[in-house]
Amino acid sequence: MTETNAVATELDNDAAEAGDDKKPSAFSPPREPLYSWGERVSAAIDLLNDGSHPGAPEGALLVPKGTPGAIARVGHAPEVNAPVYLVEFPGGVMVGCFEEELTPVGGPKRGVPGVLE
Repeated sequence: MTETNAVATELDNDAAEAGDDKKPSAFSPPREPLYSWGERVSAAIDLLNDGSHPGAPEGALLVPKGTPGAIARVGHAPEVNAPVYLVEFPGGVMVGCFEEELTPVGGPKRGVPGVLE
């Protein structure tokens, strides 16, 4: 038995002894973002405070539907395997948004992230 196989067998045995019979989940690559840094977007819906803005009460309107903004940062939400965008709206209001909450300014984007049309 090779050293690598011995280590893997030892780890499997340790997991079995601990009662951990869960199999590792399959890797799912991050979804490609539809928008990029600096791109102009607008709010597709009224954006409400989900509790992440300490200066406003939960449920308060942060940005009304149709307000233009710009992508300031692109990140990834591993819980839902989706891109998340930090968008700067007028007055310096920064809001984290998912793609469904944004529309591009100046026309529609491609329909499927990662697929060129």
